[in-house]
Amino acid sequence: MRKTSDLVNEMLKEAKTAWLVAIVVGFTHETKFVFSSKKHPLELLNQFVQDGGAPVGILRFEKENSTVQGFYRPFAEYEKEEWVQQYLAGLLENAEEIIALSNESHTFPRAS
Repeated sequence: MRKTSDLVNEMLKEAKTAWLVAIVVGFTHETKFVFSSKKHPLELLNQFVQDGGAPVGILRFEKENSTVQGFYRPFAEYEKEEWVQQYLAGLLENAEEIIALSNESHTFPRAS
């Protein structure tokens, strides 16, 4: 697996031509997202990985007028894994909820 900073840079590069982009982080029983629109995406991704998550791909949303269309792309490390293709495609069925999550704020623990 590449460094998390490389994955965040890949997401931010893709975000330049999209309405919203998110890294998909899979856990055993849940999925979390690192959104391109948030501050400190590297810190959040690092925290998710430390908590046992695996960054598997990117969700990309494009907006034209009032229509939003979603796309997915596994990271190179997972592009030949059929389960990842199915997993990411399934997430797009919840695009509205995922986009809503991008508007929620994340809090970061403060150093004491």
